[in-house]
Amino acid sequence: MKIVKVFDLVGKNAISMQSGTKLHDAIYKSLMNDEFIELDFSGVLLYASPFFNASIGILLNDITIDRLTRNLKITNCSDVGIGLLNAVIQNALQFYGGDKTVSDTLNKHEKE
Repeated sequence: MKIVKVFDLVGKNAISMQSGTKLHDAIYKSLMNDEFIELDFSGVLLYASPFFNASIGILLNDITIDRLTRNLKITNCSDVGIGLLNAVIQNALQFYGGDKTVSDTLNKHEKE
């Protein structure tokens, strides 16, 4: 499993699209190769949806939600960050026409 320390890429603020793109670029190839990735948010203090849209939400244009939740593990992310991430995933599923129900996906993600 590849561990990506988000703080090392973007610092304490995970808020901008530019920062989100850095994270996206760091994980995209591995996810496309069906590899497992852990995103460690230790040290990250602030979160905003543009960051998650540019890093995670856009992935749902290329992979299924099942594959994303199977291959991507989120650790040390605050409740606020998880809430924003779940909202971004819900919006991305609607935007990209995901084939799973949003509530099933979010429930699974919150339990992990």
